[in-house]
Amino acid sequence: MVRDHRFRDGCRVSENIRLVAVLSAIALVPMVAAHVLGAATINPLIDPISWYAFIPGGAFMIMAGGSLLALLGVILTVRMYRARLATGPVPALAMIIFSTSLILVGIFPTNPPHTDPTVAATIHRVAAGSAFAALPLAGLKIAASIHGPCSALPRALRRSAIALAGLVGAFLAIHIPLAIAGSGIAAFGFLERAGFVIMISYLFLLAATIDREGVSYPAEADVKVLRQTSSQGVGASPSLVSASVESTTYDRVKI
Repeated sequence: MVRDHRFRDGCRVSENIRLVAVLSAIALVPMVAAHVLGAATINPLIDPISWYAFIPGGAFMIMAGGSLLALLGVILTVRMYRARLATGPVPALAMIIFSTSLILVGIFPTNPPHTDPTVAATIHRVAAGSAFAALPLAGLKIAASIHGPCSALPRALRRSAIALAGLVGAFLAIHIPLAIAGSGIAAFGFLERAGFVIMISYLFLLAATIDREGVSYPAEADVKVLRQTSSQGVGASPSLVSASVESTTYDRVKI
């Protein structure tokens, strides 16, 4: 199977997965702290996460968690383009919307419980919905750009993106009319927290796809080793060495 020129180093093949694991774990710390500090007044099954902004230090905790996930989105955007899995402006625009929305969620708090919505609260809610809505688009564009994949990850990413888009659409279709009517979804707090778990899981899948399917060229040290161990010998011509590098590349991307 003809592939792009890829050279995946085994010790680096999970670098983006590790990035998601580290940043999401750090982002989880302030959110867990907010849940602990607000346990006496906020019901996690019913009340939204944004209500933690009204406990001491809660606004900072929400901003910290959102900012770390926004940073994660920016880094993954750079890496998906560097790995040549993303082309054109659409994936970048989707990820920029994702990261910017998470920042806006922290900057503009929702309205206090049992009060009328403010302009800031409206921005907060639109930003939260936009963060979830933008992710499927990035995944679909990346999956579509991969021809002759090395693994089943692009197919899983495409299916997950479609499923996530469906979940977001269904949630908004139910929640928005109820919110306008002054009501809301029962167990909204639980659904919102489950949504963030799904978001992190989706970012893990996106990172795994970048790691497994991304294009990476061999380092100079790897080329030297290949020259010395090439079956054509140390004195092989540059074209033969290039063919050896390409052959080794294909072998190393197989599952």
